[in-house]
Amino acid sequence: MTLGNMREQGVRGLAVFCLNHACLHRTVINVDEYPAEIEVPSFGRRMKCSKCGGRRVDVRPNWRERAQSVDWRGRSAWEM
Repeated sequence: MTLGNMREQGVRGLAVFCLNHACLHRTVINVDEYPAEIEVPSFGRRMKCSKCGGRRVDVRPNWRERAQSVDWRGRSAWEM
């Protein structure tokens, strides 16, 4: 998936998760300034955790930004 495709689906940021089990830090970064043709997975190779310094991170579109759907109870589909 490219950043352009991600933006077309209403997502402007990437969710980044540290895979170090002692850390598990997570954050969302805005990627508006990057060109549309850049592939989302390419960010993972360039990043490190700002908390522990680990280089094992998972990067994916931040789908929670998208227009949220509502379930039969009127709650957001992301609520637990």
